[in-house]
Parts: sequence; C-alpha cells; structure tokens
Amino acid sequence: MSDRVPSVAARAQHPEPRPGGAFTTLRRVGRGVRLPALYLCLFLALSLILFPPVQKTKSIPFKEGDVAEVDVVAPFSFVVPLGDHDVEMTRAQAAVDVPPVYVRSDVATAHLSEDLRSFFDRVGQIASREGVSMSERVSLLKQYAPDLKREPVELFLDPGIRAKMLKESLRVQQSFLDRGIVNDATALRHRDYPRITVLAQGEESLLPTSLLIDQSELEPLVTAEARRAFPGNGKAERLFYAVVRSHLVPNLAYDADGTRERREEAMRKVGRSFTVTKNERIVVKHDKVTRSQIAVLETMEDKRVEMQLATSYGKRLWLYFGKGLRVAVLLLLLGLALRRFQPRIVAEPVALSLAFLVLTIYLVLTAVVLRMSALDPHLIPVVFVSLVATSCFGVGAAAILTLFAALLLVTHTNLPASYAFLAILAGTAAMISIAHLRERRHFYTIFLYVSAAYVVGIAGFGITEGISLRGFVSSSAFAVANALGCTLVVMFLLPIFESLFGVTTNFTLMELSDLNRPLLRRLVLEAPGTYHHSLMVGNLVEGVAAQVGANGLQARVGAYYHDIGKLAKPEYFFENKGDRDNKHEKLAPSMSALILGSHVKDGIELARREKLPGIVVDAIQEHHGTTVMAFFYQKALEYDSRDSVNVDDFRYPGPRPRSKETALIMLADSAEAAVRSLKDPTPPRIRAIVQRIFEARMNDGELDDCRLTLLDIAVIRETFIQLLTGIFHARVPYPSQESIEGGGPGGGP
Repeated sequence: MSDRVPSVAARAQHPEPRPGGAFTTLRRVGRGVRLPALYLCLFLALSLILFPPVQKTKSIPFKEGDVAEVDVVAPFSFVVPLGDHDVEMTRAQAAVDVPPVYVRSDVATAHLSEDLRSFFDRVGQIASREGVSMSERVSLLKQYAPDLKREPVELFLDPGIRAKMLKESLRVQQSFLDRGIVNDATALRHRDYPRITVLAQGEESLLPTSLLIDQSELEPLVTAEARRAFPGNGKAERLFYAVVRSHLVPNLAYDADGTRERREEAMRKVGRSFTVTKNERIVVKHDKVTRSQIAVLETMEDKRVEMQLATSYGKRLWLYFGKGLRVAVLLLLLGLALRRFQPRIVAEPVALSLAFLVLTIYLVLTAVVLRMSALDPHLIPVVFVSLVATSCFGVGAAAILTLFAALLLVTHTNLPASYAFLAILAGTAAMISIAHLRERRHFYTIFLYVSAAYVVGIAGFGITEGISLRGFVSSSAFAVANALGCTLVVMFLLPIFESLFGVTTNFTLMELSDLNRPLLRRLVLEAPGTYHHSLMVGNLVEGVAAQVGANGLQARVGAYYHDIGKLAKPEYFFENKGDRDNKHEKLAPSMSALILGSHVKDGIELARREKLPGIVVDAIQEHHGTTVMAFFYQKALEYDSRDSVNVDDFRYPGPRPRSKETALIMLADSAEAAVRSLKDPTPPRIRAIVQRIFEARMNDGELDDCRLTLLDIAVIRETFIQLLTGIFHARVPYPSQESIEGGGPGGGP
C-alpha cells in the first residue's frame, strides 16, 4: 500500500474548512499562534516531568575480579534494581534454595515396632515348645518365617541370643526411623541441601540431611549394626540383618509436586530489586569483587548523587537545562524531518495535533511501564506509534515518527541500546504489515508480523547476552502481549481518530471502494453512463498512481465518486442521454454551463450529506479545477460578441487540484471522455488528443498546485495513452455480424 495523503493535509489550503467544532477551533488556533512551537514546549515539559534528569555518577574504584583493600559499607539504605539477567539468575537461585519436600508416612511405620515384638513373641513360643525336638522346632520356625529359610534360625532357640536380638532390633529400627528413611534421594543428589522440609499431620519441620538414610544405603548400615551387636558371630550377624531389614521401610516419601510448587512460588516472589540497608557490608576486605557487588556499588553511587541533587537546587536546574536542551534538539530534528519530507503535517494544525497526541500517549505509557517494577520494558508501545502513523499519515511519516519514538528510549531512559533497536525492528514490521492490510478483520496479521519481529530481535540480543531459556520466554511473552495490545487498541482507536481529526485511512477507503455501496448503486441505476465513466477513470488513475508517488487507492475511490453530483440531473449529461434528445439543444449556452457546473456543487453537498471523507470532497470539487467549458463557451461566442460573453461564466468553480490524486482524476476524466468521443479511436488519434489535453491543462496552470513534476506528467501521459489504446483497441468484425448488420462494423475482440 503506497503512502497516503491524509485528508487533513490535502485540505491545508482550502478556502473553506470542513465544518466541525474541534476542527474549526484547531484551525483558528493554528492561525493565531505558532502551534508547532506550542506543541514542542508541551512535549518538552512533559518529558522533563515524566523522565527527570539524573547526574552522571563517578566511576566505581573497583573492577570485577579486583581484590578489595578495604571494607565497603553502605552509608545509607537504598534499593538496587536487577537487570533481566540478574533477575533470571536470582530466580534460579531462589528455586534451588528451596529444600526438597518429603512427607512422613506414619501409617506405613506405625506398627513396625509392634510387628517386630510380635515376631519375636511367636518365635519364642515356637522355640520354647515342649515335647518337640530341636529339628522340628527349627522346621516350624522356617515355616513361620519363610523369608528366613536360608538363615540360621536355630539361633532363636537360644533364649539369650533371642532376647539380645529383640533388644538390638528394636533399637536399630527406632533409630533409623527417627533419622528418616527416604524412598527417593535423587533430589538430594543434585545439590548439598543442609535440610529438607518434612510434612507430617499438617505440620511442617526441617530435618538435617546429614541424618537421612537412603533406602539404598540400608544394607551396609544394618550390616554394620549387626557386627556391632554380635561381633565375631557370623551366623548371628546374618540372622540379625535379615530380621531387621525385613522390618524397615521408608517413612519419608518425596513430594515432587509440592517441591515444584514451592520453587515456583519462590521464583514468583523474586522482585526486580532488593534493598541494601544502612551499615550493611557490601564488599569484604581481601575478597574478590564480583559483578553483582559492582552493580550494588553503582546503584549506591546513583543514590548518593540523587540525594545531593535533592539538596542542591542549582545543580538540579542545570541538569534540567541539559536534558531539556537534549530533548529540544531531538524535537527540532523531528520538526525538520517532517517539514522536509512531510510538510503538510507541519502545515496542517489538525494533522499536527494528531501526531502530537500519538507521541504524547506513547510518552506517558512508556513512563508507566518503566515506573512499575512488575512490568517489563518490552511492553513499551512503540508499535502504537507506527500503526497509527502509517494508517493516518502514510509510511513516510510513520518511519520518521517511529525513529523518533525509538530515539526517545535513548534520550529519556537508561535502557540498553538494544531496546531502541527492538523498537525500530518492531515498528518497521508494524508499518509493513498495516500498509499491506486491506480489511480491518485481517488485523491479526499485524499481530503476527510484530510478534515475529520482537521474538527474532530478543533472540538475537539474548544469545550474545547469555539470556536463559526462561528469560527468553518471559521477554518474548511480554513482547507478544505488547504486539497484541497495540494491535487491538489501534483497531479500536482508528475510527475515533478518523472522526475527531478528519483523517481517512486506507481501511475506510477500502470500504468506500465497494461497488455495492448505496451511492454507487444509485449511479448504476440512475446514471449508468456516468457510473461506467467513473470506473474507467478509477482504473486509469490507479494504473499510474504508484509510478508518480500517489496513493492509488485514494485516487481510485475519488474517481468513483467524483461525478456523483450528476445524480441531480443525469439526463443533462451526454453519457446518460441514451436514445433521448439532447436537452442542451433548447437551452442557452449560459444555462447549459450553469447546469454542468452545478454538478460540482451538488456533488459536494451530496458527499457531505452522505458523510463521505474529505478526500472524496476534494476529488469532487477539484477534478475540473477552474477549466473552461469550451463547447458552450464557443457556442455562446457564436450567438454574441466576445465583449458580451464573460469567460468566467463558463468556468468550473474549482479550486485547482492540490494533490497528486486529484490531479490524476482531472487528467483521466478529461482524457477518457475525449477519447470516448472519437468516432475512430486509432492509436495516433488517441495519442494526439491526450497530448493536447495535457498541454492545455499545463498551459492553463491547472497543475501548478498539485506537486507533479514534468517527469511525472510525462509518465502519466504515456501510461494513459497505453491504457486508453488498449481499452479502445480496433475490433475485427465477425462474418456472422457482417451478414446480419449488412456488412457493418463488427464487435469482435
């Protein structure tokens, strides 16, 4: 989609402004005061209020890796902001610092000691049974405890060993359960946690990891206890191990979900800053200085300077003067760029007011994003500026305003330069996407373009800065949210801006180009010749507009509606006459000229009644300029002397075309009508009449105000000749038509 000329700019020189309270008031203010200077001062003041200046701090006497020769203690309390990388590192550290969570299972271990006592009671009963031989008792013991078939269960027959084994088993069992037997020690192997969190019956406690027993470590521990209880007795050791091991189960179960939830909560609680209190030691003597300590020292120096400025009004005023000068220079560059490349924005108060409003909204939202620690700088809405500027002023103006918005991040904030680059990247994607958008309902393409630009830019800088995957995802999520928010807000605000500021966007132009709109349907039914002529003019102007830097869509829409005034008296225009008599044969030339000229006035009234945008009104009142109705003027001269005929009575009211688009409509309107009037439109005749029309318009000065160069006019002329020659090409008659029409000309292709 080519650069558009907003209606507010195209009407900068109109003798009569469009009606409307806000519009008229702004025009009056623009004429009464220097509106650009006023807006410059307002923007400068708002910049200093929202982004107060700060003095450059002294350099820190340490570098990362230096060995500190003295202790550095904070002389006052201050808050240290964290960068994206530091935030990610702090969040990761916070997650790691959360100890694993285990749940104590009392249900599984409540009866272990009782089961052990019951086991030895039953063993004692079998071992003490009278009237049964030793071998039979051993057999009964193995039947009772099949897991001990391979163990020396005959030792249970000795009351002393049995009693000692019961006592030691209960001791070991209770000791191990008190220490805690964990079912899964994987989480403990990732890091040397000093403690774990234990949940039991709704209560929470911390348990030292040095006491914990992994169930995979039970075998050596129980074996050691067996050797300690029965030194030198291998069979007793084996039996003791088998009995104790069968009565031990893990009583601490790892809670993976609980651990993950606590770690996520710890990460969420990590802020983007932390507080250093007064007299807190920042750097320890003889220790190496770390990067995080350097950041703390730099923040302390910033705070010190801020405290000094709070008590020194002279320094503060000097700083405000310096920053004001810097911002003023940037605003001056913006004004010069607009005046050089988009002069109509500066010249037209309403267009300038819209640009000022957009930049002010952007400035305020940027300040809000940066002042709220919960928000990410990737939410700065530079895309808002790009989308509104492209829709209302065109790509050229949008590029200037987007660059200005990106440079504001350099002059107004302490953000890294990468954010300014991201702003330009995302703004460019926004301009490209909305410039090619033809319907409002396809706005999601803007969101996709801008989101992709943000993600690619964040990835490009993140790789070099060592950003973590979590940091990349977080920054990208904020950027995508920014893209979506700006797209939705702009789609909502554009109709409001169009209504308040008289701006016509390409979305409105596309809606007006629908041939099923009521006004165009009226042309089809009431003035079919005019309707066909308007379509032809629309095709001609759109075919050449891009070659001369005009907005093809705007020119085509203007062409569709430029003759709607003929609906008032369609039968008085030759293209709608049909088989009827020519009504002008019975009228005086002056009356005919009055009727023909009235279609401009009638068209303007109809366009305003139908609430058509200003660029359509421009096309209606400028497409004839101040040209003379030569046919009726010459006819009047035949009846009266030259002295009695005033040529101005036969002129169209004008004004002359003041934009490339209306100039194209004037030339196409005249050329198409002239070529259509030729009885034999051969290529040489078409070229001759088109050249004559172009020369006449140039000699009459009709093209002096439309910014078309001689090269542009030559391109338009040759393109029109090519298109009209193709439209009115010679046709080869069909034999069947010759026989039917008596050898008349055919209607072949």
